[in-house]
Amino acid sequence: MTAANIDPVALKLLNFQSNQFNDPSGFLFPGLSGATCPTCAGTFVLSKPGKYTDDQFTANYDRDFRAGNDKLSGRFFFSNFRSITPFGAGGLTATLGGSISPTDLNFPLDQPVRDRFFSLAETHLFSARLVNEFRFGFVHINNVSINQPIVTVDDLGINRPNSNLYKTIYKFTFSTFQLGPTPGADQSQLQNNYTFLDTASYVAGKHVVRFGGEYDRINLDKNFPQTFNGQLFFFPLSGNAGNPADPCVPIGGCSDFQNFLLGQPGFSFGGSGVSNHQYRVNDFGLFVQDDYKATPNLTVNAGLRWELFGAAKDNLCHIGNTISALANQGITPFVYPKCVGKLGVPGFTGTLSDSTMANGYASNWGPRIGFAYDLFGHHTTSIRGGYGIFYVREDVGTVDQLSFTTPILPITTPTGTPGDMADVFAVGPGRLPQGGVIDPAFIPVYSQFLGFVDCTTGLPTTDTSQCSVFDNGQPNPFGVFGGNSINLFGLEVPRHFVSPSTQQWNLSIQRQLPFNWVLEVGYVGTKGTHLRETRDGIQPFDARTHPVTVTAKDGTQYTINQNTFFNANARSRALGLATQNYQIFASDAWSNYHSLQMTASHRFSKSLYFQAAYTWSKALDATSTGNTAFNSAINDQTNLRDSYGPADFDRTQRLVMSYNWDLPFLSATEGWVGALLSRWTLSGITTFQSGTPITIIDAAGGTGFNLSSPGTSTATLNPGFTMSSALASGDIHQRINGYFDPAAFSGAPTVGPNGETGFGNLRRNTFRGPSQQNWDVSLGKNFRFTEKLNFKFAADFFNILNHPIFASPNNVFNGLGFGTITSTKGTPRLIQLSGRFSF
Repeated sequence: MTAANIDPVALKLLNFQSNQFNDPSGFLFPGLSGATCPTCAGTFVLSKPGKYTDDQFTANYDRDFRAGNDKLSGRFFFSNFRSITPFGAGGLTATLGGSISPTDLNFPLDQPVRDRFFSLAETHLFSARLVNEFRFGFVHINNVSINQPIVTVDDLGINRPNSNLYKTIYKFTFSTFQLGPTPGADQSQLQNNYTFLDTASYVAGKHVVRFGGEYDRINLDKNFPQTFNGQLFFFPLSGNAGNPADPCVPIGGCSDFQNFLLGQPGFSFGGSGVSNHQYRVNDFGLFVQDDYKATPNLTVNAGLRWELFGAAKDNLCHIGNTISALANQGITPFVYPKCVGKLGVPGFTGTLSDSTMANGYASNWGPRIGFAYDLFGHHTTSIRGGYGIFYVREDVGTVDQLSFTTPILPITTPTGTPGDMADVFAVGPGRLPQGGVIDPAFIPVYSQFLGFVDCTTGLPTTDTSQCSVFDNGQPNPFGVFGGNSINLFGLEVPRHFVSPSTQQWNLSIQRQLPFNWVLEVGYVGTKGTHLRETRDGIQPFDARTHPVTVTAKDGTQYTINQNTFFNANARSRALGLATQNYQIFASDAWSNYHSLQMTASHRFSKSLYFQAAYTWSKALDATSTGNTAFNSAINDQTNLRDSYGPADFDRTQRLVMSYNWDLPFLSATEGWVGALLSRWTLSGITTFQSGTPITIIDAAGGTGFNLSSPGTSTATLNPGFTMSSALASGDIHQRINGYFDPAAFSGAPTVGPNGETGFGNLRRNTFRGPSQQNWDVSLGKNFRFTEKLNFKFAADFFNILNHPIFASPNNVFNGLGFGTITSTKGTPRLIQLSGRFSF
């Protein structure tokens, strides 16, 4: 590799001066020491102070009227806070609620937030048997996320079409770290929510009946340029042996950083267009509940709630949808609401409702029933049970998926041309429109299958293992781009709008024991239905077991019986949509939870309070996250049962003990000795719990299916090994550098002629991380000087035993440090001393 091969953007980035990462030479891109090989990363430690400010104000108002027959209550809360984090601009996962990787070199992020909360309640007593309460609530939240411009596109010579709005650079992603701002440009959200609720309570003999209704209105104005900055991914590549000019061939392949120098991303994504929205949602609810005192020992609670949840609409009509099934009919799979006709974009029409859903509301019926039975009539033993169905109003994650639709906000995934990182999103099939406009040149048309070409020479071939080729289907009269659907990202939300629900049931017995002890033992279970999940629903057919016959535009038929990376789009379950450019955000996941829960508590008496709560449980689900950007499914994307297993948060056993003990020592001592040494209080919380589940991932798996999200294939458990024998022997301290036995695992099986891989035989979350324990203790005393003057002293010891709480090990089978534990949870022993005067 010579200097002539270095991409101009890479060169300018390496030479840019900034103290963001405290490089001793003054460069933005820090130099690392301690690398053990030319392509290995070194050690780099960095810290900078962040800034957090918060101003709060609270006001309460309560007043009785008409001799106590009316009561008016009001609450107001005001908060202005701002967080400036020096390394807060994480990758796409972090912007959607995930954690920021400690290895990332992120730019600063400024996040100011304004909150206003107001509630008003009026209670009217009609009679001794009838009471009505009316409540009104208002929530105002205005939050902004601003990338701090360390370096701009102008500094690096980046020609990104939406730089007319945003000057921040790409997010550069390598195998082990990232550098840059968030992939999304500056975001803002203004939310005004209104709630009206009325509840009437009526007493009739043994019945206490409550009934009422609720109306919720959500107004959310949002600017969501999620992918406007763009993100470029660099991987180790072997080079193209058929191209003698490829600089990676003579050196036996290029590392991720060398590909960065060449300006050769292995994958990238970016977006542009319009990103502002005015989401509006209406929800209604009615309920009735009866508390019936059937006998002196038995109380029965029965109720019914009906809720009507509305699908979100965008007053600006900046949404669309993808119906992948249309592609197999030779029809453009991108669809839009009728209101897009008002946008004045030539050729842009729609046929769907304003929400793009077939039904504007989801009707939900939620029955609830419960009982409490005093077993012997002595108020010492009670049995309680209940069952109910509860529905959840989703956040705007669903409608956000609809905003990433071409031509409103096209998302493309180009690889670009080596040596031209400046124009990744400016030329070729990955071109993006200018920011802030809906470009009619991006109105999509169906991409018809043309046949195959030799991946090296580009010449037509009948070899179906080579590169599949698609066209625009028809010329786009508004521009040369043509809206080729094979190059566009499609996000599909099924048009039948449903609400996630949870069935909950429990049965418990509570017994009062001598000496102020109470024991409770119970069973608690839940079942979740219609939960959201994200996956690659058009995963290519496996041509080994399911030969695929496709017909080209000229009528030629091709039969595919091999899986290659290059023919994946021809094997797509929606011909005309690229398998790596599509995801479905569906509501077909489910969950189950069963648990034995026991609690022993000592009510505060004789200076002691104590409670021990033990849970033995099993949480199973098909997905544990509502992540709206990356796959939550594992292995076969067409069979969600492949992902069903222990939940990410499942902990088989958990014991939590809390206590408060007023120490009796020297309690009768008078004078200064008694004042200093008596009446101290010891309190604390002790936790023992199982570790969380681990999925062993094969980062090189699934290449035969060209999926949109990496890291969704598991590794293979080798013959002769079990789940137990795959773990290394010894205690946790002996397994820090080797939690698993590496010989127990191998990569996903080969499914194609060029080493393309499928999915491993391990299921999701089959292993479990280290168990954990923590001891927090506090010692305090209240010094009373006078009746009104007090001083409270406390010494808090967090993790008093200084016991390391190990995180789960690295779970990527073929990644660096597989099976090593590189981090801990919580902090080492932390001692906090505090004092408070009250007068």
